[in-house]
Formats: sequence, structure tokens, C-alpha cells
Amino acid sequence: MRTRHILAAVATLALLVGCDQGTTSSSAPDPAPTTAAAKPLDARKVLTKLKAADVGLSGGTVQNEDTDPNNLLGRPSGYTSRASADLPGGNRDDDVHSINRGLVIEAFASVEDADRRAQYIQGILKGAPLLGSEYHYRADGGRVLVRVSGLVKPSRAAKVEAAVADL
Repeated sequence: MRTRHILAAVATLALLVGCDQGTTSSSAPDPAPTTAAAKPLDARKVLTKLKAADVGLSGGTVQNEDTDPNNLLGRPSGYTSRASADLPGGNRDDDVHSINRGLVIEAFASVEDADRRAQYIQGILKGAPLLGSEYHYRADGGRVLVRVSGLVKPSRAAKVEAAVADL
């Protein structure tokens, strides 16, 4: 009889341990908490970072819907923010927000919108070489288009390209 009690106790204990496995705590560490996704870059942040990278930028303004020369700010498929600055080689006599002064930064909601804008600009410039040329660099996974005037020497544009690659 005693053997039966021992066997019953062992069986009951085995059942309890087996059923409780899903709720027992383990000694394994909790998974690391996930960090919040980095906030997307906007034109102001990129301008600040490029100034800090010492690529030769001077001046620098962030456009709003009243100063946006293209009327694309905040519009469907347009950019979400825009900034411009002077670079050596650019034409300082041109409009303060013009690409001809050196550099323009345009941030978009999607990579596709940025691609569309870059292709549009390059298509126009290839079709009408008299309009000049531009260097295009991308940041923030392709969402930000950094445009450098073709008036800027290639060596200076290469410095901007390296700085954008580090953003």
C-alpha cells in the first residue's frame, strides 16, 4: 500500500511539474528592450550636420511654404522639408533659395517620392544642358535628396558626398 501512495505522489508531482512548465520563470535574461526607431531626418537636421562636417557651407536657410521656390513643400508627392545654403563655387548673386548658390536639401515622406524628384530634375537637365548640371546624393535610406549645383567644383562636391554618406 505504501508503494501505491509513493507512486501516486510521484505521478501527481510529475503532472504538477509538467503542467507548470509554461508559467515558471527561467534563469535566462529577459530579451533586450527594443529601441525606438530613429526619427527621420528633415532638411534642417541635414543642414546642421553638413555644417558640422565642415564641407564649406555658409549661410543656410530652411524654407517654408511662403519661401519655397518650387511650391512643393507639404504638397502631395512634394517634399516635407527643404533647406538651402551657399557653397564655394556657387553663384551668391542668385536667389537665396536657389540651387545655383550651392546646395539644396529636400526631404520626402518616401523613397519613391525622392526618386521621382531626382529623376525629374536629371531628366530636365539632360534634355537641356544649357540649364546646367547637379550632383545628387541621398541620405536617410534614400528619403533625403541632397542636391549640389554643377557650378561647384567636383572636389568640393565629393566632400559633400562623403559627409552625406556619414549621416
